[in-house]
Amino acid sequence: MAPHLDGNSPKAEISAPLAPNITKPRQTRRPLFPVLTLLSLAAVLYYILQNGLPFYKTPSTVGNSLQHDPPKLEPFEPLKRYSLAYGRAACWQENGVWIKRLTPVEMSSLGIDRFQDTDRVDDEEFCTRLRMYGASFWELPPRWPENVVWCESLNACVKPTKEVGLEVGFPTSGGVWVLDTGRGSDGMFPKSLGLRNALTMDERCKVIESLGGRFCEDVERCADLARLLGL
Repeated sequence: MAPHLDGNSPKAEISAPLAPNITKPRQTRRPLFPVLTLLSLAAVLYYILQNGLPFYKTPSTVGNSLQHDPPKLEPFEPLKRYSLAYGRAACWQENGVWIKRLTPVEMSSLGIDRFQDTDRVDDEEFCTRLRMYGASFWELPPRWPENVVWCESLNACVKPTKEVGLEVGFPTSGGVWVLDTGRGSDGMFPKSLGLRNALTMDERCKVIESLGGRFCEDVERCADLARLLGL
């Protein structure tokens, strides 16, 4: 019978180192880098969802900004009954404006101050008289030409809705002289310059007569004047 070997025997001491060292595997910590990366990506995604890309505006954002902040256009001439800078008289009637460049004699006849601006005033009588001096009509709001959204003055960019070619003179003796310039005044040059050089209304009437104008004794029954004004 084999002798019993206890833990203190030499053989036990010799065989102990030869036995396999069986231990539980050490639990290592998971690396922090992947976790931090995922958290960073989540934060970036949340920012994009809330604010959009910093370098790109979505179409809806652009549309809303244009809708809430429309471009502000400066007002265009005419703005007053008469402006020294603009050099024309104007009156507003119905859905548009009547405009005419006047000579000093015409301005005096219409009661317009030649040396300072005159503010806009709604006055039907003034509009009627300005039309008799040959003012042309522009609809408002204007229909700007293609690719044009604003001009410094209405007549510089838009053709009149109703163009009137008319020069008139009211002599002190009564009646009215009427000159139709609707077909152009090239054949009247340089005589037509006398219209701007006249110092009185009677001088203006003489120039109109020399250019082939017609005389009417009664202004209200003047067929030529009514036809040119579309009355």
